[in-house]
Amino acid sequence: MSQENIDRYLQWLQADKDQLLLVSGMSVAELVEHAAALGFVFTAEELKARQALVHLMEGT
Repeated sequence: MSQENIDRYLQWLQADKDQLLLVSGMSVAELVEHAAALGFVFTAEELKARQALVHLMEGT
C-alpha cells in the first residue's frame, strides 16, 4: 500500500507543476508530511528505500 501511495503521490505531483515546484526544496520529512496531509501515507524510510532501489536499478 505504501509503495502505491508513493506512486500515486508522484503522479499527482507530475500533474500539478505548481505543487511540484512547492515540494522541490522540501526535506524528506517535510515531503512525507505534505503527502500525508493530502492522503498519500508513507514513511520517510519507505521513500528512501524507493529512492535507493531506483539508483540501484539505474546504476547511479
